[in-house]
Amino acid sequence: MSAGLWAAVAAVGALGTAACYYAMWYAKSGMPALRALDADFQCLDMLFRYTPEQAFSSFEKVGAQGRSLLKRFWLTDFGFIASFGLAMLAVGHNTGVLAPLRYAMYAFACLRGAADALENLLLLRALAAYPKKRLAGTVRAASAATTLKWLFMGLWVAGLFINLVYRAAQL
Repeated sequence: MSAGLWAAVAAVGALGTAACYYAMWYAKSGMPALRALDADFQCLDMLFRYTPEQAFSSFEKVGAQGRSLLKRFWLTDFGFIASFGLAMLAVGHNTGVLAPLRYAMYAFACLRGAADALENLLLLRALAAYPKKRLAGTVRAASAATTLKWLFMGLWVAGLFINLVYRAAQL
């Protein structure tokens, strides 16, 4: 792709990430509303791992209104996943001096997004079944996807730093 197209990918990714982040964490119907229902609310997908008991306790504490907000939060997160993925790809392209590492960073960005999307789908499924069913296996799978998401993110960041150190050494 041309440099101009990569710049457009970066801009779309950055703007989309910022918009979704704002909607999820600062808008009145996002995290502030969830924290108003439960002052100790911790978003499951921001943890490294969690148990079904933690998830079901969280669903219970925020009540029906909070579960509706969580659904909206995780649906908005799909936009964040796509936008952040574009930003990660553009950053990987622009910093990736070492071609094999740049391609690995592309892969880690895509795998992070896939794990995040799987996590959301599984949490949405568990949320939709709650309180009639407590889908412990679904939540365990969501927690595993969350852990993978953070591991892929960590690998991507490691690739970023390796490329930056390599580039600095060339100067």
